[in-house]
Amino acid sequence: MPTDNQKTISVLFITRAYGQTAGGMERLSYELIEAAKGNKHLTVSVIAPWWKPLASLPMQRLLSAVFAVTVVPYALFVARTKDVVHIGDPVLSLVGWLIQKIWRKPIAVTVHGLDIVYDSGLYKYYLTKFFQNFALYLPISSHVTKILAARGVTGNIFLLRPGVHDRYSDSTIRREDLQSISALKNINLSSKIIFTAGRLIKRKGHAWFIQHVLPALPADVIYIIAGDGPEKILIEKTARESGVSSRVVLLGRVSDHDLKILYNTIDVFVQPNITLTGDVEGFGLVLLEAALCGRSVIAASTEGVRDAIEPGKNGVLVEIANPDAWQRAIQQELQHPSIRDGRTYTKDTFSWNTVAAKFTNALRSTVSESRK
Repeated sequence: MPTDNQKTISVLFITRAYGQTAGGMERLSYELIEAAKGNKHLTVSVIAPWWKPLASLPMQRLLSAVFAVTVVPYALFVARTKDVVHIGDPVLSLVGWLIQKIWRKPIAVTVHGLDIVYDSGLYKYYLTKFFQNFALYLPISSHVTKILAARGVTGNIFLLRPGVHDRYSDSTIRREDLQSISALKNINLSSKIIFTAGRLIKRKGHAWFIQHVLPALPADVIYIIAGDGPEKILIEKTARESGVSSRVVLLGRVSDHDLKILYNTIDVFVQPNITLTGDVEGFGLVLLEAALCGRSVIAASTEGVRDAIEPGKNGVLVEIANPDAWQRAIQQELQHPSIRDGRTYTKDTFSWNTVAAKFTNALRSTVSESRK
């Protein structure tokens, strides 16, 4: 007879955000599910939207609100035979609440940060009604854990930092490969290149960085930004008004191929987050990807970023919204990189195999408690 630690658990994943190359929430959900599929102690079923590859990220997230409601009948049908159900974020709380209520199945939910601090009266009421009493909460950083604990949820809270796949590092890529990217075909390869990847949203601090930091850096420093989002027009305007538009390159969304080239050729990866009320940086996945490629990584010391970057091991943390500190840190890294091997620490600490094992143990404990 197998012991409790040897028994296979059947888990149903329900996610409205699912994709290998989309936003952070989509990628986290995809990679967690893929890691779970590779664990011999789990049998995995997935309910996810089918339209993801067909839409832009903003449209995906708009459609996902529709999914959160229309998925209910099918989710109820599939969940009846499972040991535990995982929902990808609190927006799906109604689905989890109904499954828990009707089938008495334990519900686990990943919590990213913004999904519990979003400043909407209606959404706050929704969470109060349907989110508070699940069996297991999985915040992705220490900061999100504190926010969650302050809500007074009744279930167990288990910190589960995301993993990262080593899929971008490539020692065969050379600096001149940057010119194969159409927007960079005329780039001066002797320039110092700093780089940011991610959605163009206010909390990422792109416009703040362009206004307060970039003008004070040497004239040969170029700032490349990969990503799209609602702040694009403001970022372009700020670059013009700050007199650095010739040193700022907005690439828009880039392919995995181009992102790999960028990660392996730029000088410093930066993430200059700023603090916003009602918004939060849950983690810092792109920071880990850059560190795995052997890049110098500099990030604002804020919220979930502190769970991704360990100063002296895989990056540098800088006081948030401090222009002088940012200028000093960047110039230091351009001249004398302080992190010689952030790759090894990042790979050892954020392995998806390790994350999947922790996730499985948390689910196993949850299922055992639900059967008492």
